[in-house]
Amino acid sequence: MSSAPRWRSLLWPLGLTLLTLSWGALVRARSETWWWVSVLDLLPPQVWAPLPLWWAVQAARRHKNWELNLSLLALAALLGQAGWTWHPVQTSDARPLTILSLNADFASAPAAQVAALARREGADLLLIQEGLTRQRDTVTYAAALRRALPGWHFAQHDELLSFSRLPLLEAGPVTFPHSPHALLWMRVRWDGQVLNIYNVHLTTNGLLPSRSDTRLGRTLPQRVSRRLQVKRDFLSLVAGQLRRPGPALFVGDFNAPPRGELAARLRVLGLQDAFAVAGSGFGFTHAAQLGHSRIDYVWESGLQVDEARALPDRLSDHRALLVRLSSWR
Repeated sequence: MSSAPRWRSLLWPLGLTLLTLSWGALVRARSETWWWVSVLDLLPPQVWAPLPLWWAVQAARRHKNWELNLSLLALAALLGQAGWTWHPVQTSDARPLTILSLNADFASAPAAQVAALARREGADLLLIQEGLTRQRDTVTYAAALRRALPGWHFAQHDELLSFSRLPLLEAGPVTFPHSPHALLWMRVRWDGQVLNIYNVHLTTNGLLPSRSDTRLGRTLPQRVSRRLQVKRDFLSLVAGQLRRPGPALFVGDFNAPPRGELAARLRVLGLQDAFAVAGSGFGFTHAAQLGHSRIDYVWESGLQVDEARALPDRLSDHRALLVRLSSWR
């Protein structure tokens, strides 16, 4: 007679655990393929964390080991899906390559403060996304940053601004086949080798319609599907660019979670998420005031990641991402 109530008490934590694990598997496999999974993946999984935590506390008080274990498993799955990780900071005898990336929120990040941050952290490369105003002015903000960073090499394509203290060998856009998007590529010399640096800003998922979406009457599935095509094109470009000689780094605002399909496919291509390798905690980069998502990345191939962290400075609606790398040699 007592077995039925016992099993009924397990239904909620068991159901939540299965739902969490299924959610994680689904977004890893299809968050950049099926529009409704992409929309579902916009919900930060950690918002549900208090629920299994509460169940775990209640089960511990009642000495219900099965309920406790299931609740802790659900909690661990949620935190893992949110991108929690921990690694000690590694050290290297060689001078590190320091990269700073920031979405400037339509040029709202003060140029003088961005430059001061780059100098404070000893950045070798500064990559800016949304370096334009809402009126599509791509000149004023770039000019202000160039004045604040005298002596730095500079490359620009539309909203993407790339600055380098390292010798700049070549630079230019890598255009997408089915949209006006582009990567801003720089080839620089560091530590006796040539690096390929790509400044990246991928589109949001289109939950809210743009002016063109409203004008053309695009539905939510149509909007999301169009933007997912941009990310599929990005993966094709990455595969092609990795054929260039030398290590490659893809840096910027990817507008994608760390446990989704895009991340899984980048790993298949041989890239490493710098924060997953050498970061600690969640590393939330958005929003700056109350972080809930890690959508800014350095994906690299051919180097060793020593440190990765989101900086506390609030210069825009994103936190700046700092990554230090060293050569494998």
